[in-house]
Amino acid sequence: MKKLLKVKYKLLGIFILVTAIPILLVGAYLNFGTREIVLSNTMSEVEANADKMEMRLKSIIKRVINISDLIYINQDLKTFLAGQYDSPLEVYNAYNQYPVFDDYLTYYEEIEKIQFFMKKDIITDSHFIYANKVIQNQHWYQNALMKRGRLTWLYMQDHWTSKKYLALTRTVFDHENQPLGVLVIYISPDILKSVVEGVSYNTFITLDNKRIVYNQNIALLGRHANFYQNRNADIGNYVMDKTINEETVKINVHSFRPEKSLDNTIQIATQVPIDGIIHEPNTIFTRGFLISLGALSISLILIGFFTNSFHKRIQQLRRAMFQVAKGNFHITQEMKGHDEIKEVYKDLQTTSKSVQKIIDEVYIHKIKEETWKRKQKEMDFKMLASQINPHFLYNTLEMIRMKAILNKDPEVAKVIKMLSKMMRSSLKRTDQSIPLSEEVALIENYLEIQKLRFGEHLSYKMEIDENILSYKITPLLIQPLVENAIIHGLEMKEEPGMLRIRIQEDGDDILVEVNDNGVGMSLEKLNELNNRMKDQDYQSNGNSIGLHNVHQRISLLYGDKYGIRMDSVEGSGTTMSMNLPKQKN
Repeated sequence: MKKLLKVKYKLLGIFILVTAIPILLVGAYLNFGTREIVLSNTMSEVEANADKMEMRLKSIIKRVINISDLIYINQDLKTFLAGQYDSPLEVYNAYNQYPVFDDYLTYYEEIEKIQFFMKKDIITDSHFIYANKVIQNQHWYQNALMKRGRLTWLYMQDHWTSKKYLALTRTVFDHENQPLGVLVIYISPDILKSVVEGVSYNTFITLDNKRIVYNQNIALLGRHANFYQNRNADIGNYVMDKTINEETVKINVHSFRPEKSLDNTIQIATQVPIDGIIHEPNTIFTRGFLISLGALSISLILIGFFTNSFHKRIQQLRRAMFQVAKGNFHITQEMKGHDEIKEVYKDLQTTSKSVQKIIDEVYIHKIKEETWKRKQKEMDFKMLASQINPHFLYNTLEMIRMKAILNKDPEVAKVIKMLSKMMRSSLKRTDQSIPLSEEVALIENYLEIQKLRFGEHLSYKMEIDENILSYKITPLLIQPLVENAIIHGLEMKEEPGMLRIRIQEDGDDILVEVNDNGVGMSLEKLNELNNRMKDQDYQSNGNSIGLHNVHQRISLLYGDKYGIRMDSVEGSGTTMSMNLPKQKN
């Protein structure tokens, strides 16, 4: 058997070395050469098209620059803008006397529109716009004034329609060299479209290697051209290799500086998908490869005809055993033949089915166990969420009754109103998130009622970061901390007490701190309370159910890393703090 296998592998080795490898190497060489020729021809064609597009785009830009020069030196425009008018009629007559922009818009298809942002509030229409403080504070306007008449190219928004165009800006001055305003000439998107028409590949026109000012995909206009790989605004022609949307492409870039421009560059970038170019050569190569593979396969079948059958059955058994060793017990392929090998294979199939059945039973048991644990947690949460300490409600109702009987004070109405708000908040579903602002309002109502109860004996200060009030939290998480501080910290203090509540951002969390200068507690008592809050099996019949309830709710909702932390000094006060995750929903 061993000798037979050795002869088999020797024959296969000679066949591979003498026939298969040379054929594959020749095929690979021919395929690689064909690919290089096709890719080179394609890039030459792309380069020629880019030269034509660059020439066309330069012509368009030059024409726009010439128009800006004519407007810049136009005396009628300066006379109109520098004039003094006593009535709207005089402005109207002067405006009609100097139709500066109409001819350019009529005879030059390169121009989409012309707008002049005036420093004087003379007239406002589609061409002349008063540059109010909002416009004057915009970056493009400030930059144009700073350039002192030099040309600047921008991808900017039309004042009236909010559409964005590639635009030229420059400041126009009067006879005394004082700025009259900023001229903006918007290039027509249709003329940019005509530049790239007829090009077979995806082409971008970009400004300063940053902003896409034209592409057939409208959704890409105005976006950052990230395919330049953080290159500076290079002048000249170059080719980049890039992977875009998991596709390898070559990007042919023609970058040039517009005439009379010192700061801007314009790029024409053509993306050439490599896979699309070499698809046909690959198809031809694949066909040739399949033909060669077919011939090699026939030869291989003839060589291994007398030795393959027995070896293949042994390999089938080996693969099945290897499959079982890796943990895959689904053996479905049948073994041909009628001998001991087939019997061993059947025994392996039977054993695999038995092991798989045991694994399935264990897996189902684990699923049921996890489902039971999840339901148990849900039941614990519902039970914890329903536990609300009625201590405060009883005291408040008693205070309202006493005030009504003894003083007949109108403050009772205010107390009842605040109490009704608190009762409505407490009766809401505790499994629905609410904005943090609602919890803060509940705390304020609670403290106002307690202040009426304790008078000058109680004062408080709230430090709330307004930026986090819109985040959502589970209700009745913070109010029990405030209630606990008053009942166990300040109520038993003879001197006036002070309560401080601070709610602010803490990275990705919301930090809540409740500090009182009450009676505090000993270190032993503090450790006992902290351990008790973390005990899921703790059942309390005392006043500490509130904090334990809140801590368990937080842990069940947000995870074990969240919860209440207490720090206290006997005779000085107590600080309770907790972190909650920032959540919009």
